[in-house]
Amino acid sequence: MTSCKPAPTADDDRVPTTFEERNTWWMAVLVPVTTLAYFAVVVPRLWRQPAAEIAWVTPMLWAIGATIVGSILGSIVSAMLARDNHTETDVRDRQIVRHGDRIAQAVLGVGAGAVLVLAMVRADQFWIGNVLFLLGAVGTTWGAVAKIRAYRGAFHG
Repeated sequence: MTSCKPAPTADDDRVPTTFEERNTWWMAVLVPVTTLAYFAVVVPRLWRQPAAEIAWVTPMLWAIGATIVGSILGSIVSAMLARDNHTETDVRDRQIVRHGDRIAQAVLGVGAGAVLVLAMVRADQFWIGNVLFLLGAVGTTWGAVAKIRAYRGAFHG
């Protein structure tokens, strides 16, 4: 005899997001936005003047500062809006964070090699700083995406 119990809907299968996952989502959006804003300011300058003459440090510091402040504010809002006020990190969270961090560190490792080559060929500071900044943003974003995929999929860390 078959069961008359209805099949679970997609909403029944949803796992509530943890504090760590909400922060990961926030960083997956925040880092690309601040990075794109930085390059939207700096790249047009590159078309008008040589790289050595471009004022890039202040816009980069603003982008980094906006990312830091945004991540802090995002964490605060995430904690305030949590339905269950669950802000503790569990074992699965720690495993997923390590998984995403390994990916981010791999990108940064490649980036460090690229920056080292730029320094060896005596590239302008503009290129060294911007390659490092870009690869840091790419690594952070890829790490966040890997974490989100692990949270939303079957992660067996």
